[in-house]
Amino acid sequence: MRSWLRQTAGKKGWFWFIPLHDDVTSVGVVASYDYLFKERPGRDAEEIFFAEVERCPGLQPRLVGAERTGPFRVAKEYSYRSREVAGDGWVLVGDAFGFLDPLYSSGILLALKSGALAADAIVAALAAGDTSASRLGAWGPGYIAGMERMRKLVCAFYDGLNFGKLVRRHPDRKPLITDILIGDLFKDDIDTLWPLLDAQRAEEQAPAAALS
Repeated sequence: MRSWLRQTAGKKGWFWFIPLHDDVTSVGVVASYDYLFKERPGRDAEEIFFAEVERCPGLQPRLVGAERTGPFRVAKEYSYRSREVAGDGWVLVGDAFGFLDPLYSSGILLALKSGALAADAIVAALAAGDTSASRLGAWGPGYIAGMERMRKLVCAFYDGLNFGKLVRRHPDRKPLITDILIGDLFKDDIDTLWPLLDAQRAEEQAPAAALS
């Protein structure tokens, strides 16, 4: 069985459904802290979980006959980034440098990309006999820019941005939209998309804001 994601009604959050070993599956809900907890004072994690299950029809059939095997756990967002990507004689790659929570696949992509960039820098530094921080970390700014693009994409996903609508509105940008969705975020042309994403997100959120 493959893992998948399902949004809740109103796009307030989404569930992960990840098969593990021994016929165990990890199921959890992701949403803003204020929505899950501040708006429901006094409710525990189990109550909140099943309240969100009620808001996710796509998940409900998957839980029929399921047996709970562990406690309910709560974790806050856990993104971080080191101040430096390299120093004299050392380099940080993957999660040692930074991590974007909670999309696991983004962590894999960033780890592989940082490893490849760092490897090239190390080879060049050794060939030049210069393992200074500036030489070993020359790839850092471009990598950090790509990491920030990934963060923006995650935020757009959380907000329920309709990427199909984005493509229909801007067919000339379809190649770039495809690039961000497959994780090809390490090129400056991508930055032309963010104003388009921001405008669509503002438009899609406007009705809900007006009703509130």
